Amino acid sequence: MITMRKILAIDAGGTSTRAVVLDLSGRCLGYGRAGSGNPTAAGIEGAVAELGRAAQRAVTTAASTTDHGSFALIALAGTVSPPLLRQLSARFAELGFDGQPIVEPDLLGTYYSGTFAQQGYALIAGTGAVAGRITGGRLGLARGGTGWLLGDAGSGFWIGHQVVRAVVASLDGLGPDTVLTQLVLDSLDIEAQDGGIRGRPHALVKLMEETYALRPVDLARFAPLAFAAPEDPIAHAIVTSAAAALADLLAATRAPDIVGPVVLGGSVLAAGLRVAPSIFAEPLKRAGGGVELIAVPDGVVGAAVLGLRHAGVDIDGEIFSRIRDGVARLHTEASQEEPAVG
Repeated sequence: MITMRKILAIDAGGTSTRAVVLDLSGRCLGYGRAGSGNPTAAGIEGAVAELGRAAQRAVTTAASTTDHGSFALIALAGTVSPPLLRQLSARFAELGFDGQPIVEPDLLGTYYSGTFAQQGYALIAGTGAVAGRITGGRLGLARGGTGWLLGDAGSGFWIGHQVVRAVVASLDGLGPDTVLTQLVLDSLDIEAQDGGIRGRPHALVKLMEETYALRPVDLARFAPLAFAAPEDPIAHAIVTSAAAALADLLAATRAPDIVGPVVLGGSVLAAGLRVAPSIFAEPLKRAGGGVELIAVPDGVVGAAVLGLRHAGVDIDGEIFSRIRDGVARLHTEASQEEPAVG
């Protein structure tokens, strides 16, 4: 067993968590995945359990022990409570990472997963939607990210909400027919039946029961259905509106004197660029000032970059490539050995 100072870098997502153990040269030693590590999505106890599980898997595959001064860094959306930090400190100490974990914004984790440039922009659209301007290597400005109730237009929640509203309107006779109706009913195992309940179609009543039993933010589960029906006018309108909202969000972070790459993360942007590139790519490129758009699968590379920076390491192209390639290799190996999470 090799003993040296190491960093535990974690990308705590609302759906899944990824962790990597690396040394100060940027060499990736171990990788682990688990479920939601975001306390807003999973609660404190649930988040601690999943963060600890991902960390444990990364440490186990690293095949080395830690030395004094090893620490953990987490890229995380939202605020961090003292109880969460206390529990994480205790859990990570068991794994050899001392002190209180360092917490950085998920925007920085996403940004530094795509580039090591010290200025530029990041846009994340997953369950929520948030954009940021990076200056001097720090998050200088953030827009959006106000949550399902107050904002996040273009996010997975927003799209899912629009999908369900369109289906309800169709079933209720208040909106046009849409392919989305059958997709939503199938996703909830609701069978269309003759007759009705208290004057309403059976399927509408069951859909209301099922959706009101969900937490509001869980409506994001229906977002992929909008991308699954590209020829449907209603689905097309929802996706187009989402792309426009995200472009507006990115544009709101722009500053004429800050020129740099635009890094894109989150499941909505991944789906949009893959399934509807003509709808997403051009508005985003215009909003970003015509600069390069860099799509990343998650923020764990950026968390590793931030961890090294906190350790006093200057990140250059060689170190950045070493981290990125190392994470990709370990991710592939993990995918072959265990089922994917999230």
